[in-house]
Amino acid sequence: MATQQGQSRASSRSGTFRPVVSLFNPLGLVVPTTRTIVRISAQVATWAERQALGALRARLDVAAPARPPLAIAPGGEGTAAEPLRAKMDRLLDRALEQSTSTGRQELFGKIIDQLVPDEARIIGALSDGSVSPMLHVYARTISGGGGDPILENASLVGKMANVSLPQMTPVYVGHLLSLGLLETGPEDNQLKDEYQILGADSAVLRALKKGKRGPMEAKVEKYTIRLSVLGRDLWAAATAGELG
Repeated sequence: MATQQGQSRASSRSGTFRPVVSLFNPLGLVVPTTRTIVRISAQVATWAERQALGALRARLDVAAPARPPLAIAPGGEGTAAEPLRAKMDRLLDRALEQSTSTGRQELFGKIIDQLVPDEARIIGALSDGSVSPMLHVYARTISGGGGDPILENASLVGKMANVSLPQMTPVYVGHLLSLGLLETGPEDNQLKDEYQILGADSAVLRALKKGKRGPMEAKVEKYTIRLSVLGRDLWAAATAGELG
């Protein structure tokens, strides 16, 4: 016992620290608090995000062109366009600071910039949750199946929205589908009269005539269209004034 006390005093005099071992913490480890764990987890998440962005920048460095491309200015003179790398860097920097709200506003703003007035009318016409009939017309093949499409996205939604160019409705519908603002559904038997009206449209009649092969009529596929979740969210944000 005297020897152990002597060693303890010697250790104290020499400045060497020896952790106190307890029955509840036999290894002498410091147990972190909940606040410490949360802080460390946040730091790790931030570090991981910055590492991912750094890796993406490194890949961009490898693929970056040696010289920026030339862009032709409106006056006809060649000027150095902003390198794509610089644009990507700016986006990555903004991604670290962007909140959910600002990200949502920017996304919706970019989508709206791609719309024409008639497409906005279509979104407004479907904003109450209504659906509209839509159909595709395909040429009939020798085997009796459907071949190449002759007319796609024909719909009554253009007339329902009172668009200025109703003959462009298939183009409008296709564009809104590609942006994810509309979604298709199966044929709705409750819209039987609407499908008949759509079938009598001049563009549909021309497609049906062109798609015939002898006694076999052109193949017709019937669907419905409505606003998607994205489309409803965009309409709600725009009408609520969230987009500034």
